[in-house]
Amino acid sequence: MSSVVYDKAKWHWGADNAPKDIPNENGATHIAFFLRWCIENKMYSRMLLEEFENEIKAIESGDESVDCRHLFYFGMDGVFDDELLNTKGKAFAKAYYTSEKTKFAKLHNWYLQDYADFVSRKFGEKNFDNAYFYIENSQENYQEIKEVMDHRYAEFLEMKAKK
Repeated sequence: MSSVVYDKAKWHWGADNAPKDIPNENGATHIAFFLRWCIENKMYSRMLLEEFENEIKAIESGDESVDCRHLFYFGMDGVFDDELLNTKGKAFAKAYYTSEKTKFAKLHNWYLQDYADFVSRKFGEKNFDNAYFYIENSQENYQEIKEVMDHRYAEFLEMKAKK
């Protein structure tokens, strides 16, 4: 059975609007933020834990020195797929990350739109087409998007409970 690919760094870095003046991993900041959130919420697979136990334990303990963007881009070859997540993580990623067309996304939103809204707030009137490449991979930015993901996950759980 083949894995479901949620996102790839090269899809963003290879985009026509990708800037040439910044590191390639800037195209993966949004993915790394989501991956970090999944790790903090223990939504990672056994395989991911086996391969990156030290990094995962550091992230879980609140160690901010682990750069999930670097880990994702270089350690995981820039591919975010379902093999990185456990059952709980797969269910949430499928509903929230994969498409704006899922039932959950139609009722609430989907991750890439939430991230685009976050980028718009950051740049305000100076927002531009490829602004997301310029979002700093910082603790402050992660905490801001983390609040959005926490809220979406609570909505996801509420929706599941109503079924």
